[in-house]
Amino acid sequence: MTVFIKKYQNTNEKMEKQYRKWYGRTVIIDNVQIEQLADEIQDNCTVKRSDILAVLSELGPAIKKELQRSMKVSLPYLGSFKLAVHSTGVDNAEEFDVQRHIKSLFVKFIPELKVENKHRMSDLVKGARMAELPKNIVKKDLDADSTDNTDNGNTTGEGAIEDQL
Repeated sequence: MTVFIKKYQNTNEKMEKQYRKWYGRTVIIDNVQIEQLADEIQDNCTVKRSDILAVLSELGPAIKKELQRSMKVSLPYLGSFKLAVHSTGVDNAEEFDVQRHIKSLFVKFIPELKVENKHRMSDLVKGARMAELPKNIVKKDLDADSTDNTDNGNTTGEGAIEDQL
């Protein structure tokens, strides 16, 4: 399987060291839906597609429930999910107020990692090859410059490949 990369130039003048330098971004060709995952899973095991769809349909709500109970949810071969916050700092612990100083709540995904040759690597990217996006590939229903087809907004280029490994 090949992960496609598209070249882009940083045009943000505020990023002086990276301004006008060229970097790579991952490209999303299409979006896989739950039904396609169910078909692929069915091909690899003895469980019926309808049963797989039933389980996958309940996975999101079950994860949501556990996250909102302050639980970390771990899925073998995939990774774990947990809730995290962005907050502003205060000088003294007594001054900190959850309602005023917590700015946002978000889900953090941590891929399952294994150590190989003294390097941590996610099974999700192990074995992936990278190549520049051929000009004749047409992406379905996705804008070429959309933020959905980037490497999570990494605009510095530093660690862009490492972030994918």
